[in-house]
Amino acid sequence: MTLETREMVFDVVVVGGGGAGLLAAAEAGRLGRTVCVLEKASTLGGTTAMSVGSIMAAGTRLQRQDGIVDTPAEHARDLATICAQLGLHDNAELRDLYTSHAAEAVDLLESIGVVFTQPMVQPPHGKPRLHQVIPGSRSYIHHLERYCRRHAVALMPGTQASSLVYRQGSVLGVKAHDSTGEMVVTARRAVVLASGDVAGDAKLLRTYVTTGLEDVTPINPDCAGDGHRMAAAVGAHIVPRSDFSAASLTHIRFLPPAKKNFVQRIPPYALLARLAKLAISKAPPALIRPFVLQFLTTALAPDRGVFQNGALLVNLNGQRFANELSGPGVNDVGRHDHKVAESGDENTAPSLLLARQPNGLGYLVFDHRLATLFSKWPHFISTAPGVAYAYLDDYRKARPDLFHTAQTLEGLSEILHMPPCSLHKTAVEANNQRANHQLIQAPFYALGPVTAWILVTPVGLKVDGRLRVLREDGSPIAGLFAAGGAGQGGFTVTGHGHGLGWAFTSGMLAGRNAAQRDET
Repeated sequence: MTLETREMVFDVVVVGGGGAGLLAAAEAGRLGRTVCVLEKASTLGGTTAMSVGSIMAAGTRLQRQDGIVDTPAEHARDLATICAQLGLHDNAELRDLYTSHAAEAVDLLESIGVVFTQPMVQPPHGKPRLHQVIPGSRSYIHHLERYCRRHAVALMPGTQASSLVYRQGSVLGVKAHDSTGEMVVTARRAVVLASGDVAGDAKLLRTYVTTGLEDVTPINPDCAGDGHRMAAAVGAHIVPRSDFSAASLTHIRFLPPAKKNFVQRIPPYALLARLAKLAISKAPPALIRPFVLQFLTTALAPDRGVFQNGALLVNLNGQRFANELSGPGVNDVGRHDHKVAESGDENTAPSLLLARQPNGLGYLVFDHRLATLFSKWPHFISTAPGVAYAYLDDYRKARPDLFHTAQTLEGLSEILHMPPCSLHKTAVEANNQRANHQLIQAPFYALGPVTAWILVTPVGLKVDGRLRVLREDGSPIAGLFAAGGAGQGGFTVTGHGHGLGWAFTSGMLAGRNAAQRDET
């Protein structure tokens, strides 16, 4: 039996229900258009819901409230300088578009109930412009979903877009399917692609970035370049990024907990978030830090300094498999390590080698000397937006599932279910290879598991300053816009807060421009 193809008609059709797509839909709905969101996952949120939740923006209400004088021009200069230092290409038009409108996006999010900490410094940026969501990134989705429903946006999770309806040079809608069958969704004004990046598609990664990522798991497998392929089929140009290496796109991160803890189950209501913000500013840090850190479970990374001071990276068998300092895979994003460091080539990067270990998992192992060193500034385990830095005791209190200790290396091997004496053998070999940073002082510690992830990839569709999707010759494809990872188009997001900031800013502008496009 063949099911009949359903037909639906909206002014604006958005493909993707993450932060970029939801804000695009909400903005088009606010302008009085009929809007639907097609999201292939069973729930809304996308990569936004998995993020640490920070946005970089200059000129926000919160900055002004704190007396911070900052401008989009200063923000743009900082971004340009960072890209130049890293040897990365950048799209100046999109960079200026982002920095000029990021504050508007933050203020809009704040107006619908999203609560941020006061702006914080995030080196190497010169001004406090990092805005961290409270209590966590799910708050964005909670408030955006409510905002969309307030403007009668039709939200359709579990709906896979398959191709664009394209006739006589114009995009007229989207073909899609859900559990009940096929559908054609006509867009009277425009389609907005907000389907994420290409991290989940090995072929697109090989074609537009680099090889060597086959063993690395994307943090969001649903970001598989769906919008890129649909747009390319109607003549859109995908901007390649050969300036990024496999190692620079692979990041070592601590695993999130297997189950949500009590703190994470707290609904992200605005009132509760404001109370949490008050507590962060008023309560003793020793009380509030564990509360805040329990939200930051998907993107915290071991800082390079941990390895520079002697920590070992071992696999599940207790074996050291890489020179921990041979590549950018152990970097803190805020430090912008990009090139392969110290010694070795692309294939020696610890992040890539970690992905090839048993189950793709490992642990950081160190002794009492290093544990004492990383108990206070300036030595931190991770950069943690919202609390600035996370030290060893923060992990012990907020993430006991990652914290392991024993009086002997043999005991630590037993706790971690490693072969007997494996860590002792590994430590002896490491101590023989280096004069400094000997692992000899009891007790001994392990943090982990850690794994290697592709967080996001910088490959996007070519777009102009209105977020219209372009052909290779620069001509716009009528009726087609893109935002977020799908519409990144050569813009380089570096460090904390720019990927998410671009998602919201571009989503807001793409939805607005799509809504204001004349009917076809």
